[in-house]
Amino acid sequence: MTARLRRRLRWRRAAPGELETVAGRLERWPSPAGGAARHMFALSAIESFGAEPLRIAADDDRWAIAVVFPGRLMVPCGDPEAIRAAAPPARRWRLLVGDLAAGDAMLERTGVDDGLIVHDQRFLTVEHDRVPAPTELADPGLRRAETADIDRLADLAVRLHVDDRFGPNPGRVGWRGYRTRLEATVQQGLVYCVGPIGEPVFKLERSVSSHRFGVQLAGIVASPQIRGQGIARAAVAAAVRAAMIEGPRDRPISLHVRADNATAIAAYQAAGFLDREAWRLAVRG
Repeated sequence: MTARLRRRLRWRRAAPGELETVAGRLERWPSPAGGAARHMFALSAIESFGAEPLRIAADDDRWAIAVVFPGRLMVPCGDPEAIRAAAPPARRWRLLVGDLAAGDAMLERTGVDDGLIVHDQRFLTVEHDRVPAPTELADPGLRRAETADIDRLADLAVRLHVDDRFGPNPGRVGWRGYRTRLEATVQQGLVYCVGPIGEPVFKLERSVSSHRFGVQLAGIVASPQIRGQGIARAAVAAAVRAAMIEGPRDRPISLHVRADNATAIAAYQAAGFLDREAWRLAVRG
């Protein structure tokens, strides 16, 4: 083993004065999707929260960051060798999301965890010229969710939890957890749905909504009774067109999806997305 690989790194908190440098490195990071697209969640976290959630592990030739919301979320970015050389920046997290190399490097440092569920995913970004016009794929009535929708949206979130193999049905306690989170995101205007007020049959959210760094769609789920009718595909296309109108036309729009969900991938491709690269998602029970 070389001396370089034997050296230990430590994660440290980022300083406010480092944010511009960190953001620049992430935006320029070489990747199949393009650094700014691949790292839009981390970049938007810097934009919204500053240095607070950032941890850095670096030496003369290795560099990585992790966005950490303790007990909730871990997003590793950068050089997987730097991630492997440092102990995890946080012991407690529920969801880990990131590109395959960085995500797997962080999981290697996690150790044995019987409650860990690891998913192969694909990361997709929009090719703007491929997005169908409303005349080609009509808007099925996508609208911003309202307070009256929240109970049914929580039902849809539980359905997605099971469909995406996050674990068994979480029961009433899990439903309440989803409802609490959705109540906050609905108030922020980040949840969209299709269907009558109080009775939505389709849901999608924005996990990133940044004028500068882009939009990431997430939490996409349709009620079983409308599946196969093309409503999800049309709603995703409508959401993409709305994002293109709101900000710079060429800003990145992305999502990630379970790699074996061929039906969903085909629907997203019909809405203008292209499959860019392997992605990693892990959930702790």
